[in-house]
Amino acid sequence: MAEKSEAAKPAVDPSLTDVREDLDQLRADFARLLDTLGKTARNGVKGATGEAEAAAGDVTDWAEGQYQTLRETIREQPITACAIAAGVGVILGQILLRR
Repeated sequence: MAEKSEAAKPAVDPSLTDVREDLDQLRADFARLLDTLGKTARNGVKGATGEAEAAAGDVTDWAEGQYQTLRETIREQPITACAIAAGVGVILGQILLRR
């Protein structure tokens, strides 16, 4: 019996060694994968930040343009602007009084 287990032992040891080597390689691959995912996430955040800043800049430019247009319209037609403001005030007053 002892001869069989000793004869089987060399066959088992290389298998364990192979498994250990495979696990070490898997750990290394997994570490590289995590590193790559981290870099990808950082780049994605940087890209999203850049896009958000660009969109905020576009909205700011649009709002400033609309503000300037509104100011010019009010200066050109002050009576119309006052009438519109009064109408909006009446409508909001009616809405708020119904509560």
